Amino acid sequence: MKEIDNKLTQKFDEYPSFGVLKGVKVFVTGTNIAGPFAGCLMAEMGAKVLQAEAPTIACQTRGTLAWSQNHRNEYSITCNPRTPAGKKIFKKCLEWADIWIESSKAGTYAKMGLTDEVCWGVNSKLCIVHVSGYGQTGPYKSKASYDVSGQAMGGYMYMNGVSPTDVPLKVNPYLSDYVTAYNACMTALSAYIHALKTGKGESCDVAQYDTMFRLLDNYPVLWYNKGYPKDGEPVPYRTGNHSDLAACFSFYTTKDNKQLFVAINGPGPVEKGYPIIGVGTPGVTPGLPKGIPGFPLNTPMGQKADQALTDFCAQHTCAELEEIFNKVGIPNQRAYEPGDIENDPQYAERENLVEWEDQIFGEMKGIGITNKFKKNPAQIVASAPTFGEHSREVLSFLGYTDEQIDDMYAKGITATMDPRETAQMWHLKDWQFFWRDDQAEKLDL
Repeated sequence: MKEIDNKLTQKFDEYPSFGVLKGVKVFVTGTNIAGPFAGCLMAEMGAKVLQAEAPTIACQTRGTLAWSQNHRNEYSITCNPRTPAGKKIFKKCLEWADIWIESSKAGTYAKMGLTDEVCWGVNSKLCIVHVSGYGQTGPYKSKASYDVSGQAMGGYMYMNGVSPTDVPLKVNPYLSDYVTAYNACMTALSAYIHALKTGKGESCDVAQYDTMFRLLDNYPVLWYNKGYPKDGEPVPYRTGNHSDLAACFSFYTTKDNKQLFVAINGPGPVEKGYPIIGVGTPGVTPGLPKGIPGFPLNTPMGQKADQALTDFCAQHTCAELEEIFNKVGIPNQRAYEPGDIENDPQYAERENLVEWEDQIFGEMKGIGITNKFKKNPAQIVASAPTFGEHSREVLSFLGYTDEQIDDMYAKGITATMDPRETAQMWHLKDWQFFWRDDQAEKLDL
């Protein structure tokens, strides 16, 4: 397991010396995950990311361990653009930034006088990414949203359930939030490339439900071109871990009670796998022509093959099955539990798990770098910032004097809290699910 250096050594007027995004400046506003996590991804790739929060209202995720993991490498400032002084600070941040990612209901910043056009008047090259549940247009644009809202409206929940007659199921954890964050990251960088080529900024509208709808593969084509399924009919896609289209393509219970995904589907795996599980040999056994890709689950042969695989897995341990299937190239993967992840050599080799020292939560272990660059690797160089940790430093960089900054603190225009104050304000000790007793002692709570 890799241990990382957690000290943010760069001052705000300096720039990270690593990553493919070194030199890119990103300003992030908003709470929770869908927008802000895009900033984290870019910070790990070397961008300088400034996260802004209101002086009295922090991001909701500060009360969870997720903040520690999802805001590494970032700087933190507090300001309130609803006040004249706060709006001035806000505009200075926009002037500094290459990319602004905001996460809110449609029209939130326009109501403050911060329309796209106003922002481009401040910075003509600014790339603006609006992240919301329902988008910046349409009758639902002002509707409140959460992760599950995107899953529900995007059609994703309709697809999932344990049986064709069962209710829709959401996916855990926050699929819509995180996928939208990746989409926002890609969209922001696409706009940035455009700005580099043309010298002109762009505004992008990223909605959670849009993103989830785009993930539905070929099913919308089936719905709207084939009329399938009919209204009131059972939903054939809700088959739990089974595939509605293919036998021998699911999770199977092993002799030692593990869950193993096996895919004996496609001409190659079928030719190799059917003889192993006792179905027969394609091209030799009657009813099994050579080159057959398999059978739908709801056919007699499909049910026969799936039952054969079920019985075969029940007779062997997970380790035995992995060896058998890996030897002939049949896709398989057991369902990992946390202990499997922690002790797996693949995870270790790719440094998927890392350790760092968080300013509030102490010693942490969590997800490492996802994108593996050969020449300019992404890095984790700092723990998540405390509330407004860099407010004074950033304001000084933006041109404010010490006296002006002191006045802003006195008037509540900006704020900074150390780890102990941050923990006290958000009652983190009371969140026992996210808290360790040793941290309360360490912070003298």
